[in-house]
Amino acid sequence: MYVEKHGYIVSRHTRDVGGQIEMSLFVKTAEGTVKVVPDRQLCVFFTEATLSDLPQHVAGVQCMESSFLSFAHKPVVLVQSKSLALHQQMLHFVKQKGFPVFEEDIKAHNRYLMERKIRGSVRFIGIPDASGQVFREARVIAGDWHPAWTVWSLDIETSVSTNTLLSIGITAADQRVAFVVTDQVATSTVVERFPDEKSLLLAFIRYVKKHSPDIFIGWNLIGFDLHFIDQRCQALGIRPAFGVNGESWNIRSSDNQGKYFASIPGRVALDGITLLKVGGYHFESYSLNNVSKEILDDGKLLQGGERWQEIERLHKEDLDAFVAYNLQDCDLVLRIFDALKLIELQQTRVDLTGIPFEQTGGAVAAFENLYLPRLHTSGWVAPAWSDEEFVASPGGFVMSSIPGLYKNVLVFDFKSLYPSIIRTFHVDPLARIIAKQEVAKQETAQHLPTHLDNDSISAVPLVPGYLGAHFHRQSAILPELVSELAQAREGAKQSSNSILSYAIKIIMNSFYGVLGSNVCRFYHAELASSITMRGHELLAKTQVWMEERGAKVIYGDTDSLFVTLNNDQEDPHQHGKLLCEQINACLSLWCQEYAQLDSHLELEFERVYERFFMPTIRGQEEGSKKRYAGKSAGEMVFKGLEAARTDWTPLARQFQRTLFEKIFNDENPVAFVEETIAKLRSGKYDNQLVYSKQLSRPLSSYSKNTPPHVRAAAMIDQKRAEQGLPLEYNKGRKRVQYIYQRSGVVPYESEKDLVDLDYEHYIEKQIEPIADSLLPIFKTSMANLLSQQFSLL
Repeated sequence: MYVEKHGYIVSRHTRDVGGQIEMSLFVKTAEGTVKVVPDRQLCVFFTEATLSDLPQHVAGVQCMESSFLSFAHKPVVLVQSKSLALHQQMLHFVKQKGFPVFEEDIKAHNRYLMERKIRGSVRFIGIPDASGQVFREARVIAGDWHPAWTVWSLDIETSVSTNTLLSIGITAADQRVAFVVTDQVATSTVVERFPDEKSLLLAFIRYVKKHSPDIFIGWNLIGFDLHFIDQRCQALGIRPAFGVNGESWNIRSSDNQGKYFASIPGRVALDGITLLKVGGYHFESYSLNNVSKEILDDGKLLQGGERWQEIERLHKEDLDAFVAYNLQDCDLVLRIFDALKLIELQQTRVDLTGIPFEQTGGAVAAFENLYLPRLHTSGWVAPAWSDEEFVASPGGFVMSSIPGLYKNVLVFDFKSLYPSIIRTFHVDPLARIIAKQEVAKQETAQHLPTHLDNDSISAVPLVPGYLGAHFHRQSAILPELVSELAQAREGAKQSSNSILSYAIKIIMNSFYGVLGSNVCRFYHAELASSITMRGHELLAKTQVWMEERGAKVIYGDTDSLFVTLNNDQEDPHQHGKLLCEQINACLSLWCQEYAQLDSHLELEFERVYERFFMPTIRGQEEGSKKRYAGKSAGEMVFKGLEAARTDWTPLARQFQRTLFEKIFNDENPVAFVEETIAKLRSGKYDNQLVYSKQLSRPLSSYSKNTPPHVRAAAMIDQKRAEQGLPLEYNKGRKRVQYIYQRSGVVPYESEKDLVDLDYEHYIEKQIEPIADSLLPIFKTSMANLLSQQFSLL
């Protein structure tokens, strides 16, 4: 008997069972998470081969003509297989025959959901088994059910010296427990004690099955915690049955860069660091301690690079303190997720695009989920992966600046420039290939030149692009999609739904990057270049229009222009608003004159910098790019300068901040510079002289060039190897702290290392470059100040 339910997709999976494909959706319902197995499951691809080119009467395979066309304007055949194995065999056969294949890599479960416009929430009807946990022959459609997630914050503690698991901590709204390998007696009631790792892991598996969490969260959760648990399960012969109904999880690495992914039937693992970056948050360090201090004004109970030694001591000698440390980390993660609404952000992305819940990246997947159903409706299949050489599109518009110290600098931004260009100029993969065919027809029929000029555009519905591209305005899919998202974002803003607004912004802004990346099947140099080069043109025209109206553009970057007024007596705010209105009118008129286009371009007046400084390129007279400082409504803003860079010392960054505060307040900074040098040499700034820089790749890959942070990391790992400890930097992607003593670079591990510091190095490399960008304004330089100090000695 069929039963109907409402729910939300937690995870999706496809595998072969008994020679047939089994697609399973794990769906959270009001009664719990169940496995839903839809009916009519098939693996699909398309090919330009004809029916006669394909093998006939293969059991489990069906080939049929379709109404679709390829991007080569050729009809395609649909090939359906009842198993993954048959799907691969048919692909191999067709490719061996030399025919192109299309959409062959789209997973069956993703295609099933995408074609039905199912995102997260569903309504399904199926036949339940005796346990009520599995629904077969199910029919699934989009729904509107909103889940209340059971979220567990998970953190483990390990022994560095023995590479074993010491504990697993869990905190949630109604859960707080630590599973610990110990023979100590704990006073805390939250401790579950076990004699060995195997007993702990088996008990934890039972605990997960009993309480059935929906989402695991943590800090470097997959790459460390879950990966370590998985390794210990393998070493101890334990099946990692952490999924719903005891199904096994799969923790895998995608490359040699240390990136890990988790597939857990019926559950989701979300990493806090990754979601912070998805959410647009920026921190000097993404360590849990640093982020929790900034967001929560709280931190870890133990700190420092060698805290593993204290952790192991507490595990042996003070169980309550050890458990408190473990659970504090869980609490911090849970509170950060709650404060920043990170799960709500991820669910919103799922609701908008249909990406799998566990996929925190996925710009290409999001694009395809939104674009492919519309493409199929138009009668086309997606293009094959191209073997053409990748051609990077030009970057954003960046003009050379006019350096100097300014008052009242106006900043103008194009609102969502690249999405607006897509909407206005009909930039679209399908529109490009239809226009290409139209151009060929016109050239053949009328002997037109290769490039259609504006006079000939009226004869055909084409919009010129760049690199020879044109776009067929009636066939474009992407502009309509961008328009829908833009309208939804305006609605989100009006209802003060900041998370929805930001999620839509992420999606719209990703379209340019997707079209310009060869990891996307729709990539073509003409597409991305028709966006960025159009941006160049628009900013150049805007500069001309502004200067025709008495403003002077001193800098431009991607979608922004920095402007000064010739008349210091004008109210900059009023003039900025007026100038913005005039430029938007110019844009609308130009779009109509250019190709009878309705402009969706909108220039916004963002802010006024009461004081503003644009430096020169170091050691040159030419103005710099992407580097400036300003003061707006009392707020100090630094872009690209040392004060905003985490690889400069705290002293240098604070020195630059104070220096600009004085200059923007019309104070002479010379005395401050001299005082800083004197205090530095006297040792008063020792604790502000620590460098911190991230390793971008494994330590062993730095062979030709070994910068200071690499040398420091190598020293630490050499010391650990001598002590028989696991290496810390062999996988890379880890921040290194170091200092300069008079003997050279040394790692910084604690304040005891702050001895025999090379103060002259810090003056030359940290103070002097910053000061010399400003001191010429006051007719002096660091060389003059240092020589004066030297003469007084």
